[in-house]
Amino acid sequence: MKTLILLCLFVILSGCGWMNNNQKQDGNMNDNQNGQQETVKTSQMKDLFAYFDEQGITYSNAQDLKTMNINAHEGKMFEYEGNPVYIYRMNMSDANMKSWMDEIKNTGKVTINQDGKDDNYDAIINGEYLLVTKSNTNLNKLSEMFKNYQIK
Repeated sequence: MKTLILLCLFVILSGCGWMNNNQKQDGNMNDNQNGQQETVKTSQMKDLFAYFDEQGITYSNAQDLKTMNINAHEGKMFEYEGNPVYIYRMNMSDANMKSWMDEIKNTGKVTINQDGKDDNYDAIINGEYLLVTKSNTNLNKLSEMFKNYQIK
């Protein structure tokens, strides 16, 4: 019985990376100035959400977007303080996309066609990321953390 418990504990700790210390080798963790580990920010949606988690952002019902009507690498929808929020990692290699993103950055608004109908949304740009929410939605801490996110 003791052997089984020790074996289960070993498997759990190995899977978490505690015993094999693979975290630094895979490039997802770094030590900060205080000696604590933090997520390295890359151009992947999972890393943006890991950053939100580190910052204490509480969100729910997160799900990947399977179909997107815009030229994006990835998309995710979730709820923040009861409001639907969409984040897209855009394809910035397209010159038209860069121009469109610059326009959104200047206006803070985006028009998206869904089911043949144009709808206006509030939008925030951070690098290749586009955060979209219903007009006049107060995102409080989320918008601040989104703007502060930096890819290293």
